[in-house]
Amino acid sequence: MDVQIQSPIASYNLAALWQKFRSRPFSQQRYYFFSLTRWLLRAYLFETHSPVLLGRGVHIERRYGCITTDGVCSIKTGCRLGIVGTPGKPAHLHLGEGTEIGQRTIINVHELVHIGKLCCISWDCNITDTDFHQLVMEGGRRIPNTKPIIIEDNVWIGTNVTIAKGVQIGAHSVVAAGSVVHRSMPPYSLIAGNPARRVSTIDGWER
Repeated sequence: MDVQIQSPIASYNLAALWQKFRSRPFSQQRYYFFSLTRWLLRAYLFETHSPVLLGRGVHIERRYGCITTDGVCSIKTGCRLGIVGTPGKPAHLHLGEGTEIGQRTIINVHELVHIGKLCCISWDCNITDTDFHQLVMEGGRRIPNTKPIIIEDNVWIGTNVTIAKGVQIGAHSVVAAGSVVHRSMPPYSLIAGNPARRVSTIDGWER
């Protein structure tokens, strides 16, 4: 006996579904449309099965790169994310579970920016792993224009902070507002200044 397996999609009466959609009030139609659009956008931009909460006016440019998460995270209004790699060297932005990116923060990734779990990045910050151009020293030696940025778990970053390429910020650290961080810092650091330095040690805290 031949057994025919019918696709679940084929069992739907698409015409009936369309008529049901059209019979809804316009406000509900608009809600369904934008919900579907947001879902498709997230599926295209983020390689994750976890929800990513996007604020209004978030701009994401992605070429030869990917964005991954390991849990629910939030990107607030007006943020700009640029994940731009090359065919042989893709770029990668990773956002840890529970991490929040504040309003109007800019993250530029040409190689790797890894932000751990439960991080809180305030508004108007700039995190960039590239100089956007190569420097050629006397004698022809080239300085790499990208270096990964690693922000470990449970790091708080104040407003208007700049983090330069090649920086690693240890877990459970706090970066004061207005700091310019151009070198790596160990865990449990209170970081402040331009250029930033470790001003004291934080004695064990959790978010």
